[in-house]
Amino acid sequence: MLRRRTLLIAVGVTLIAALCVTAGSQVQRSDIQVYFSRVDDPQTAILQQLNGAEQTLHIALYYFTDAKLAEAVVRAHQRGVQTYVYLDKSQVNQQYAQARYLATQGVPVRISSNPAIMHNKFAIIDGSTIITGSYNWTKSAYQRNDENLLIIHRPDVAQRYKQRFAGLWMREFDLTATQAVRAN
Repeated sequence: MLRRRTLLIAVGVTLIAALCVTAGSQVQRSDIQVYFSRVDDPQTAILQQLNGAEQTLHIALYYFTDAKLAEAVVRAHQRGVQTYVYLDKSQVNQQYAQARYLATQGVPVRISSNPAIMHNKFAIIDGSTIITGSYNWTKSAYQRNDENLLIIHRPDVAQRYKQRFAGLWMREFDLTATQAVRAN
């Protein structure tokens, strides 16, 4: 009986240890990549995707304060990538928001008209790759928060995100707030 109990405890500890290692390890498949802040490096993964954009970049974010990511968006726009950024209304006057910077660099920016919050966090790259998850594009998400990020390389999934982005961009924006962001 004692031997059986010891064996069960040993198996349990081994399984828990294996789960802990797996949970902290980056999952890589040909079509999905999974990242966790404070364990992996989601910011670098996002930068790689933004730097690799060739045709289109559609971004819908609740919070966007990460200057490195904003610079990468601007660089994509400057190299001819059709770039569109849709943000929550909090980004009009938030201290570190990148909305004004993006707009002054010529990136089309629109502000959500949702009276509550626009809590989406996704980007569509070249109509085939989606970046999504709880990860806000902020310094806090990169340095302090527990966040997750998925990069999905699936054109069929990207199509659904593109449809939602188009609806947000075309019909659900606040003209006054959008103009305020564009003002110098």
